[in-house]
Amino acid sequence: MPAPEPWTIRPYQLGDEAAIVSCHNAVFAAVGGPAGSARSLSHWRWKFAANPTGQSQLMLAMHAHEGVLGVYGAIPLQVTFAGQRRLAGQVVDLCVLPHWWKQGGEPGLFARLGRAFLDRWLGTGPEQSLFLYGLPVAAWRRGASQLGWQIVRDWDITFRELPPGAVPRPVPDDLVVAEVARFGADVDQLFARVEPSLGIATVRDSRYLNWRYADHPDRQHVLFTCRDRSSDALRGIAVYGVGDAVRPNTGCLLDWLLPADDGEAMTALLGAVERRAVADGTGLLCSTWNHLDPRFLAMQERGYRVRGTQWFLVLASAAHDPVYFRENWYFTLGDSDLV
Repeated sequence: MPAPEPWTIRPYQLGDEAAIVSCHNAVFAAVGGPAGSARSLSHWRWKFAANPTGQSQLMLAMHAHEGVLGVYGAIPLQVTFAGQRRLAGQVVDLCVLPHWWKQGGEPGLFARLGRAFLDRWLGTGPEQSLFLYGLPVAAWRRGASQLGWQIVRDWDITFRELPPGAVPRPVPDDLVVAEVARFGADVDQLFARVEPSLGIATVRDSRYLNWRYADHPDRQHVLFTCRDRSSDALRGIAVYGVGDAVRPNTGCLLDWLLPADDGEAMTALLGAVERRAVADGTGLLCSTWNHLDPRFLAMQERGYRVRGTQWFLVLASAAHDPVYFRENWYFTLGDSDLV
């Protein structure tokens, strides 16, 4: 009989947090991770324990003496999917201590962790994710061959150069765009109006948006609302931040929510975000769209160009194939954890 493995694979349990963070930081220090790749315990708790679904999707490799050897997990998200509310997950922060990668032969520990994770949390059950997605890096080939991850599309961006002194587009006179500390209940009503037009999308209600942006422990995000000047009715929202996903110190239109045919509100929000990017001296404002979304074309009509990035979107799904997601998935930069 083969010798038993020197590890056990099990789901996350309360009390594992510090060991998970220690494993993550040891891995990314060993492979020369980018600046900002280190995680604090407060960041981990915000991302995995305080997410609005109240659920966790984390599989751990445990060793009797070394503790956590590896983590394969996702941030659970509530999504709208063909008119229904379902659970999905963004797979992030995967790690295995380097000297354990190939222990135990093939498939190695990373693949075994991934298989245990998918067996547990990918499916149609009430606590399972109907689909899981991510933006892979070096482990992509292994994930594709051993775990069945499939490519959905390239992660292209729209961008506009905004050098010092650039003049942002004006806000229409009948609209008011303001910075706010948090989003209120009328954002829930706005999402309810827009939701039927979105085939697949993260539920962008106030609870999710405030958690994702206002409550982020490490990054400052700027939240905008666009309202009718006369009635104060909410027409749309946008979120801006600065990050290094495209190049250092890039202004990012991370998220927004408005009807696809409300060109006036779109122009107003773009003007406010561009003004903030100029004030921050980023020189560049970028965003990400599904190529079939009407807002993608609308951005180009407003002077934005398109270029590729190093990223691509991959998927594991219990329903439909990548072509369905390519055609129906509404996503933005905020659907990643890059900024």
